[in-house]
Amino acid sequence: MAITSTIFMAAPGGFGSILASKLDKIDCSQVLAAVLKADRALLGHIKMGPVARNIEFNWLEDMLNEVVFTGYASVSTSVTVSGFTGSASLAAVCRYLSIIQPRELKTGISSTGFILQVTSCVGADTLYTQLYGSITFSVATGSCQWIVIGQPYGDSDDASSDISVIRTKKRNFTQIFERAIEISQSRKGMDMEAVTDELQYQIKQRTLEVKRELNITCLLGKGAVSGASTFTPDLDVRTTQGIIEYIRDPDLDQTREDTTVTSLAGAALTIADLNALLYKIWDAGGLDETADPIIVVGAAQQRVIAAWEKELRRVEQGERQTGYYRDIFLSDMGLELPVVMDRWMPANTLLVLDRSRVALRALQGDAWHMEKMAKTGRSEKWQLSGQYGIEIRNPDACHGLLINCA
Repeated sequence: MAITSTIFMAAPGGFGSILASKLDKIDCSQVLAAVLKADRALLGHIKMGPVARNIEFNWLEDMLNEVVFTGYASVSTSVTVSGFTGSASLAAVCRYLSIIQPRELKTGISSTGFILQVTSCVGADTLYTQLYGSITFSVATGSCQWIVIGQPYGDSDDASSDISVIRTKKRNFTQIFERAIEISQSRKGMDMEAVTDELQYQIKQRTLEVKRELNITCLLGKGAVSGASTFTPDLDVRTTQGIIEYIRDPDLDQTREDTTVTSLAGAALTIADLNALLYKIWDAGGLDETADPIIVVGAAQQRVIAAWEKELRRVEQGERQTGYYRDIFLSDMGLELPVVMDRWMPANTLLVLDRSRVALRALQGDAWHMEKMAKTGRSEKWQLSGQYGIEIRNPDACHGLLINCA
């Protein structure tokens, strides 16, 4: 795709033969930043994060203690706990005198209105309880969700035990993006129509190529796994884990957990499918008050989403504009999600991405730049390169995928 304008290169300054003759290394990071900012697809929605200090960069993630767990109670004096919606210890969820009740009706539960009070927590799976208030116990033999509705505290009680959540460390790798430019002495001296500075023109073209590669990598990249027998990160080729793979494999152990991933098994995408994915993310703890979610699709699924508009759109009399286009999806829960079409998104996949938890990070001192190589004969050679990685926070809770769509 030819782009004749060099407006996006104006802000960084004079990237051309005159400057190149005076310097051996030129910072071009602002050129790449200008290209990314103007991008209307995925990259235009990803902010630049802090610089990475190492080729395997890390970040810390915090979580709140859970207030919801699964379990059953065949008698009013104990509840057997079978799991949590996230990672937590039983004592962190239900301390002494906590008030709990079933959150949902399931087999064996005749009412969710009865309330129990925790008298003690034993091990990792047993709560001893008693009825709270003038409540009649209702059998809850079927496993269901329970919610802690209160953790009362007495004036004369000692301070409770510390239940700080251990921070988890996530990681990814930086990947080198590189292009070379070689210009002969004859080429430098030729007047060419519409190309006043060959070096500047080539910087623009190669930067656009890297933007395309960066776009593909951010979506589809497969991260190198630290500790593999053949992996030497400071010498060998390394790759950053892309968004799609990171959501499916957040700990980079090459085993997909697919916590917030739903397969449609070849069925056509529907409004119900998209809403169900959003509720799955919600249940996992995502879509909170800090979230800034978007929907990313390729052309195939964009046409499906646009077709929904035919059933939902009201046409006023006298309207002359034809065709249908939907660029915002209003979910059942009232969230408005912009729909972004990206050329490199897999045709059978839909991505829900929380923009507030995604960032592109450059390795310290290795942002997009140009260096002069040794001269060969009558040709000058330059190398454009930079090292970037993608940071995706809470990948298995705040983002989601619909895969195998028709």
